[in-house]
Amino acid sequence: MIDVPKGMLRLAALRLLSESSMSGVDLSAEIRRATDGAWTPGPGSVYLILKELLGKGLITELPKREGNTRRYIVSGKGKQELARLSEEAQSDVARQLKLLALYAGLAGRGELKQDVLALSSAVGDDTGGKI
Repeated sequence: MIDVPKGMLRLAALRLLSESSMSGVDLSAEIRRATDGAWTPGPGSVYLILKELLGKGLITELPKREGNTRRYIVSGKGKQELARLSEEAQSDVARQLKLLALYAGLAGRGELKQDVLALSSAVGDDTGGKI
């Protein structure tokens, strides 16, 4: 299992629901599949984020087709929020890569440190060279 940064489930839900309608079970399964099982958000977390996104108008519940399964899709307002969160995530990824570069350097892995710093720059490092 991996430690997931705060807000990542919100970003993942909006991203996945912008690509296809899904139920909570589908959302959890897609995250598990995309991470090769490293992250499987629990039902409590998934349904809590869906309730929050629905309450804020970021997703829309689709009419039920089969049984009681609720399916959701991102709304126009949700697409705007997704764009905002994606920009924040890009900046956060660059900062995290800087931190990993430092970690690699402290572990005596100078070449890995340089590779990770190059990746940080490619991502769009706006940290001004600071962690």
